[in-house]
Amino acid sequence: MGDEKKPKPAGVWSTVKPFVNGGASGMLATCVIQPIDMVKVRIQLGQGSAAQVTKNMLKEEGLGAFYKVMLFLLF
Repeated sequence: MGDEKKPKPAGVWSTVKPFVNGGASGMLATCVIQPIDMVKVRIQLGQGSAAQVTKNMLKEEGLGAFYKVMLFLLF
């Protein structure tokens, strides 16, 4: 009675879904962590506090400065 098994859904999505979720999670994490890491590196280089570094990066280099290394690796 309790040994009845439900049939697994047929199709590719049930097989691919974990890989899609993992890939999407990795991309989102990279997009969120990259700007934080860029500010951290500049703080370590002695360019000021987190607020000062962020303000200077936005003012002098624009939003793309936070993703500069990532863009270099892609192209």
